[in-house]
Amino acid sequence: NVNIQITQIKELTTFAKENKIDLTIVGSETPLDLGIVDIFRMNSLKIFGPSKKASQIESSKEFAKNIMNKANVPTADSITFDSYQESIKFLSRKTPPFVIKANGLAAGKGVTIATSHEEAYEALDNCLNKQIFGESGKTVLIEEFLEGKELSIFAFTDGNYISPLIGACDYKRVYDNDLGPNTGGMGGYSPPYILNSTLNQEINSKIITPTIHEIAKNNTPFSGILYGGLILTNQGPKVIEYNCRLGDPEAEILLPLLDSNLFEICQAGAENSLSHSEIRWSSDSSVGIVITSKGYPNDYETDKIISIGNIKNNCTIFHNGTSVDKENNLISSGGRVLTIVSTNNTIENARKDVYESIKSVNFIDSHYRTDIAKTTDR
Repeated sequence: NVNIQITQIKELTTFAKENKIDLTIVGSETPLDLGIVDIFRMNSLKIFGPSKKASQIESSKEFAKNIMNKANVPTADSITFDSYQESIKFLSRKTPPFVIKANGLAAGKGVTIATSHEEAYEALDNCLNKQIFGESGKTVLIEEFLEGKELSIFAFTDGNYISPLIGACDYKRVYDNDLGPNTGGMGGYSPPYILNSTLNQEINSKIITPTIHEIAKNNTPFSGILYGGLILTNQGPKVIEYNCRLGDPEAEILLPLLDSNLFEICQAGAENSLSHSEIRWSSDSSVGIVITSKGYPNDYETDKIISIGNIKNNCTIFHNGTSVDKENNLISSGGRVLTIVSTNNTIENARKDVYESIKSVNFIDSHYRTDIAKTTDR
């Protein structure tokens, strides 16, 4: 790995120029929000990802709502506040549950589903008064609470061409049965049980395509991977949020199913010629399990020695938070440590393989969910 932080855009630009990097693929929302794509393009460096303005589809929930409303994309009703007093005055006339969202990027921690007025007031106080999310929480969105099964949808796009959609289901809560605090993701599977060709076409025509076309009207075409977090309500699919990259653990779950060359796809996207690429997805299924440090997403210990035994040939281990100590031992260095992914002809078989393989991966105070892809009820 290169010892440059993802926030050091100037240093990354210099590195790419000096080392004649052919293509940069952006995997995190933070450098996108800092304008890495714009700066690389100004320096004639090829890069795949949305511009700073287009990446606001994730970095500004207010921007995303405006885009969706203009494009008539179904989403939750919402109202924006920058005053604590005005926000609680508004909520005092409403009945819970409420969804409170910090407007900007908050590392996945800026959303509160409040089941009481007290919870909602606390979330608003944290954002607007205590400013625990800094600039990202200086404005908040209060949304209606939507009910239904959730799924995630992904598409490669250069702002004009939109690839065939692929879906996944992920698990945010840290404990089995969706208990405990939200995390960056504890695992998931693809394809979703609920995603058939009819629903896929509806999502494409009513949600993904109108969104991409509306962003382009601002003279800021979206080039990259658009990730829609959706919920299937009684009125049909609606958007919960958008991300402007593959996400984690979704990337680990989906990319093993890609039958096309990822580099060629991203290169074509960077050159605005994605329509010339053949993007094919396998008919197989995949299941991924995240192994975390005990205590995550709150306080946790690191530097635990990791042992990895034999895993099945159809399983892959992705390193999320690992490093090597002075004795050359593999050790934990983060909250989410490893992701193990299995592919097979069915979700049931992939699930069986990944849980059998996970027994060969051990470190002190590790934790993982045991119910990923267990039922079709999501």
